[in-house]
Amino acid sequence: MDALTRVVTLDDSQARIVDIRADVSVGDATLCVHGLCPAVSRETRDRVRAAIRNSGLTWPDGVVHLTASAAHPRSDVDLAAAAAALVVTEAVPARRLTATALIGELGLDGTARPVPDVRTRAIAAAAAGFTHLVVPAANAAEARDVPGLTIVPLACVNDLVSWLRGEPNQTQRPESRDGASPTAPWTPEAWARLSPTAVRAAAVAAAGGHHTLHVAAPSTPVLLLPRLIRALMADLTDTEALEVSMWHVLAEHPWPGNEAPTRPPAAALRPDDTIAAVAGSLSRPGLLTLAHRGVLTVEDLPEFSARIVEVLRPALENGTIGITAAAGAETHPAGARMVFTARDCASGCVRIEECRCTPAQRARYLARIPLWLLDRVDLFLREVTVAEPDPSLPSLESLRDSVARARERACDRWGAAPEPGAEIDYTKAVAGLPANAVRELDDTIRQGRITFRTAARCLRLAWTRADLDGRAHPDIADIWLTLSHRSGMLGLLRNPAPR
Repeated sequence: MDALTRVVTLDDSQARIVDIRADVSVGDATLCVHGLCPAVSRETRDRVRAAIRNSGLTWPDGVVHLTASAAHPRSDVDLAAAAAALVVTEAVPARRLTATALIGELGLDGTARPVPDVRTRAIAAAAAGFTHLVVPAANAAEARDVPGLTIVPLACVNDLVSWLRGEPNQTQRPESRDGASPTAPWTPEAWARLSPTAVRAAAVAAAGGHHTLHVAAPSTPVLLLPRLIRALMADLTDTEALEVSMWHVLAEHPWPGNEAPTRPPAAALRPDDTIAAVAGSLSRPGLLTLAHRGVLTVEDLPEFSARIVEVLRPALENGTIGITAAAGAETHPAGARMVFTARDCASGCVRIEECRCTPAQRARYLARIPLWLLDRVDLFLREVTVAEPDPSLPSLESLRDSVARARERACDRWGAAPEPGAEIDYTKAVAGLPANAVRELDDTIRQGRITFRTAARCLRLAWTRADLDGRAHPDIADIWLTLSHRSGMLGLLRNPAPR
């Protein structure tokens, strides 16, 4: 068995990615480090082995070889080296390391020591397509505002082991429970790099409570979209804030200072989460409920088991989750805007240059996403960032105002602001549409090309687009654009194009 971890190093103020590969062979229980500068190799060997043993973990029989892809004069590779050694000896699973970079030095007692210039490295990690960055707890504040990157702060080796095993990490779950300004993570440079298509999709999701699927190529940031949707959502009302705060207190995740939140909550589901963690229990709400009135990111959707995906069905359909046990039954709210992410690579490559998957392999991998779930997703996206800044991109503040006005128009029309899981009757959805648009839709339904359910969902999306643009009603072009976009994405999932 071999293992691969990656560290973001800093040489002459330039960040670069260094691979740490691990292998184990027969022999005395020892650790050999290759590829680094001689002095760093010796020090890393001594620190990593002592840190693992002094953390109460057993060093396995055999010779563990760690090889770096490039010479490096610093001691910030310790966390990556320790993770590689733990994975190759099967002490921890490797799943969470697929799109994760690690930075940090270890003490002989297993504590994680801070390193310099973490923010520069975090920006480089996000640009390289990593979704998670493991850092010493003392460095977490430096990198926490880098868009597209989830920071995992660790105090010691045991924290690393717990995180890799998927055990609860109180500093990370739920992801965003603070009351920070929605504009905080978005520097002018980061905002200018966003794709206009992604910004439009985020505005539509925020305004209409629509669910989104982001199929990303390797090296594409996947956490920018949910953060963007949350940034465009309005602050919670006092009633909503009290409701959200109550559920977090029940889950023993109160807001700092036990104050009511002001911003929508956010949480993330990962493939190794259990049904209990996702759905909750009678006495403790799960992640679906903790994201109520906020944004829920479902990372690496094809990696989820069918049982976990099925748990999401009631939340997608009506914004609630039913809990049944011997002591009774309860219904918890689960009205979050869901953002599903899926890597367009069956091997989990971080960089697109590494991907050797054939279109057939990618199609089989993406076919793990059930059709019933795709039917309940309204927005499909491929790219979130662009290579060159777009000067025509509207500002974040103007978009938030547009989203607020769109929700007011929808509330005046439907009697309530649209929320995730809300269904609109077809007869109600066509009211106010031009007569020619209604005739074409009715003919299409009679011919069996689409169902009433699909037509109603597309009309709901078309109304949201019209409300964002300030138009009185959608036209037939909006409706056909929505239908063609849906069928085009379904075709792309089943027949991916060659690289």
